Amino acid sequence: MNLETKVGAFFIGTIAVAGVLVLRMEKWDVFGKSADRQVLAEFTQVAGLNAQSAVRVAGVKVGTVERIALDKGKAQVFLALPKDFAVYSDAKAQLSSIGILGEKYIELDPGHPEAGTLSGPGPIQSRNGVSMDTLMETLAGIGQDVKGVTYALNQSMGGEQGREKLDEIIDNIRVLTAEFRAMSQENHGTINRTLANAEAITAEVRDRLPRIAQQFEEMSRNLNGLVAENRPELKGTLQDVRKLAANFQSTSENLKSITDKLNRGEGTVGKLLTDETTINKINAAVDSVNDMLGGFNKMEMRLDMNAASWTKRSDSKVGLGLEIAPRHDYWYSIALSSTPDGKVSESSSSVTSTSGTETKTYVNTDQTFTVSALFNKRLGENFVISGGLMESKGGVGAEFRALNDTFRLGAIAYDFSKRDDKPKPRYRITTSYEFWNGLYGQMGVQDLANKDLRTFFIGGGIRWKDNDLKKIIGLASSGK
Repeated sequence: MNLETKVGAFFIGTIAVAGVLVLRMEKWDVFGKSADRQVLAEFTQVAGLNAQSAVRVAGVKVGTVERIALDKGKAQVFLALPKDFAVYSDAKAQLSSIGILGEKYIELDPGHPEAGTLSGPGPIQSRNGVSMDTLMETLAGIGQDVKGVTYALNQSMGGEQGREKLDEIIDNIRVLTAEFRAMSQENHGTINRTLANAEAITAEVRDRLPRIAQQFEEMSRNLNGLVAENRPELKGTLQDVRKLAANFQSTSENLKSITDKLNRGEGTVGKLLTDETTINKINAAVDSVNDMLGGFNKMEMRLDMNAASWTKRSDSKVGLGLEIAPRHDYWYSIALSSTPDGKVSESSSSVTSTSGTETKTYVNTDQTFTVSALFNKRLGENFVISGGLMESKGGVGAEFRALNDTFRLGAIAYDFSKRDDKPKPRYRITTSYEFWNGLYGQMGVQDLANKDLRTFFIGGGIRWKDNDLKKIIGLASSGK
């Protein structure tokens, strides 16, 4: 059995063992369902919400928005939650945002255990949060009401028509007094009888007047004493009433001045109430800021630190990589690594023997640092293609991913230049599995097409997301 057959058999056996381990440990099916639980919520509108937006409970992120679909005029939002996360029948979902201009997210109330566990994906109850557009509409309605009130007052009391109404009221008073005089003349006899009765009453009162006068005198003494005791309080109360009347007069004048300016569209608030162009510009600016901040907040920074031992060459390789992911379906990766395939140099030596002088040429490979800069595109959920600079050489690659990207199997081809010790391009096959909190192991074969350079490698590394790095980049850009 030649060496190529042995290498192929060993590699196929390794892949088979790794696949069996994955299937037994994770119960994985290549085309099966995701490990996340899917819950459906329906909204009348989800402006600003995107796939991969956060799902939070009491402000703590517990999942993401998997996808958004439109069905019969309503937005169907599919929430991806951990499989062991309990959701009950009375669960509720609300569209919220972090601050006024912050990113949109789903605030989830998982409900109460007494209601029973939710069967199936739902849908669960939902409601829309208060948006900036709703607040602007409410403010515009208030402005229209104020404008209508001031217009009615101006029409009723201002200008020539107001003076005419006041003259009409005075004329009505004159007519009323004339009618009262005529009525008194017509009832002169009745009035005389009333006066006679009043005279009789006064005669009776005259007899009781001394006693009544004494009672009034006593009452006046008591009232004078009461007023004397509370004179400072009464004086302060009268002063407060005068101040209140003056303040009310000043407030009414200020209110009239403000409403006049609002009607004429003067000032910022006046333009907001009367100028549709200003309102449209503000709405467009708010939407632009929301889109910009939402995109930056959803961008992920992923770091990868790894090392591997090359069995045939008794050497090692270490690397540090950074992935900048604006969206889930594509990202940019930059990596710096040391590699035994770094710097190639040639040297010659002459050997003298009895048969003559022989010159031999040696190819030396020294370890150095290489740079990789790639564009990566996800096709579906399981396949990724890459292209760009691979270890300081041009190259392309393809990778199969599963189990939420914890299992990866990929192949790359790079360095298409030729030399005596490397007549063919470099091909590398790598498989890795993330077994705990970003830690992963990897193995593979390097230089499949070049027999003299072919070697196995085995190693591991750690992957993690770093949101603080995104904040540092934001601070650096704002400081320029």
